[in-house]
Formats: sequence, C-alpha cells, structure tokens
Amino acid sequence: MIEIHELRYAWPGAPTDTVHIPALNIPAGQRALLQGPSGCGKSTLLSLIAGVLPPRSGQLMVLDTHWSQLSGGQRDQFRADHIGLIFQQFNLLGYLSAIDNVCLPCTFSQVRRQRACAQHGTIRAQAQELLSHMKIAPELWQRPAGQLSVGQQQRVAAARALMGRPPLIIADEPTSALDSAHREDFMTLLMAACACPPEPTVLMVSHDDRLAARFDRQLQWQALNL
Repeated sequence: MIEIHELRYAWPGAPTDTVHIPALNIPAGQRALLQGPSGCGKSTLLSLIAGVLPPRSGQLMVLDTHWSQLSGGQRDQFRADHIGLIFQQFNLLGYLSAIDNVCLPCTFSQVRRQRACAQHGTIRAQAQELLSHMKIAPELWQRPAGQLSVGQQQRVAAARALMGRPPLIIADEPTSALDSAHREDFMTLLMAACACPPEPTVLMVSHDDRLAARFDRQLQWQALNL
C-alpha cells in the first residue's frame, strides 16, 4: 500500500531535512500507528504520503503509483479517488449538513461515487450507514456541521473519510481534541467502521500511547526518521 525508499523533505529555509526515512513498507490491510513527540515531523510525513507535499528526493509509492510521476492535478485526483483523510481540526464545511459533508468525497471522485453506489445503491444510503456506524443520530443528519459538538464533528469527519471505501485511510491526531471518554468511543467506532469489507489500510499519527493496542503495528518516529 505504501512503499518508501530514501525519502527526504525539508521545509523552505530549514538547515536540515525535516523528514529522512530510508525505508518503510506498509502492506495493504495493515493498521499502523505512527508515534513521536509533537512537532517532530509526523504530520509532514502524512502530507508527503498523501501527495500534498512533493519530496525533495527519494521514492514514495502509494498503491504501486509513484507520486513523482503524477502532475499536480493528477495527484489531487488520485488522492480524491483512493485516500480518505481525517484531519486534526476536522475540516468540515460548517454550513453544510452532516450528511452532505459525508457525501462530499463523491462530488470530487467518480471512483468513490461508483464504489458507494455499487455497495449501497445510492450515495446517501452509504452516508446514512456510515453515520449510523459512527453513532450520529438520524435527527442530526440534516443539522449544519458547525452546530454539532466536537465529538460529533470528529465522527462525521471519520464517516466522510470512509465514504466510497477508499483503500487507504490517513488520520492526523484525530483524538487530540477529545477527552478520554470520547477518545475511546471514537476509536472504537472508527475501528469497527474500518472492519467493514473491503477493509482499508489505516495509518494514524498520535502521541497517545493508549491507542497502541488497537493497531497491528507501532512505528516510532525516532527509529524511522534518521
């Protein structure tokens, strides 16, 4: 699913590389947790894997596709088709309803639209199923996302990432804004939703050691980034 060789990236003006990963391979279907101190570059790595940032050098492949061989527009479309992103700050459109936020990926990706319709008949049918999986009550589906609680917004953001069943889910500190009870609830719901076939590969960044037991593999930033 993800293959990296001698990946390097430095922010403009930085005296040294922010990211230098000699080798990393994450196979399809694995759930991997990347851990390390705040500010060390974990989120930068996620942006590189998602094709948002171009590496300075090295090889980075997702689904056997070299990011370096795609144009900017092709990277955007590949990301929309194949990667579900869960952001630390949710990135919901506050004026849209919860269900319309969940449906958004299918607006930008015909591939995800086709997957959703093949599995559930209609886009909204899959959106409703995902919202139900994430324990968002039906009476909240039409409420503007900006009027939901923090925990509800995070679960809507997770449902949006899973829409159209992309093969790769990338999550950047998705529990950082949640208290301990909501964190456990969110992770339980997220992992249960990811267990529905076809199961995606999951790569999550967190500094919270308490999440480790939910993952197949732990990656320590200090060991990866040389």
